[in-house]
Amino acid sequence: MQQSILETYKRGLDYIDTWPNKPELINYFPQYKAVLTSRFVLRYAPPLAVLAFTLPLLLHGVEQLKYALFYGLFIASMLVQAVFFMSNQAKLLLPPSLAKWYRDGVEKLQAVNDEVNFTAQKPTFFDLAKLLRYSYNQSA
Repeated sequence: MQQSILETYKRGLDYIDTWPNKPELINYFPQYKAVLTSRFVLRYAPPLAVLAFTLPLLLHGVEQLKYALFYGLFIASMLVQAVFFMSNQAKLLLPPSLAKWYRDGVEKLQAVNDEVNFTAQKPTFFDLAKLLRYSYNQSA
């Protein structure tokens, strides 16, 4: 299954947005640390890249253009790297212990609500994020 770069980028952004913003998740899911880091990069990398590009030009003039471009593009590339990393993580299958926990959670939700339709076959990290988001939205 071949995906375009734009589809991969959108899947990474969707994966980052799907995780609930709950601090207690950091204790249970190491992937959540990467999600928090990606959210941080998405928020602060663009203005930092602009600052890294303009500051040398303002202080030292056009003779620092190549350094300004290098630093600006480097920081801007961190944003793209974070989203593509999250996109790749989203499609990874859950490890067996986490997959069992996921299946148990889906069974409990389906016992309470028949309208819930989560996939129980080969769950991915994106499925886990959807389950957590649904669970937190139901409890709120």
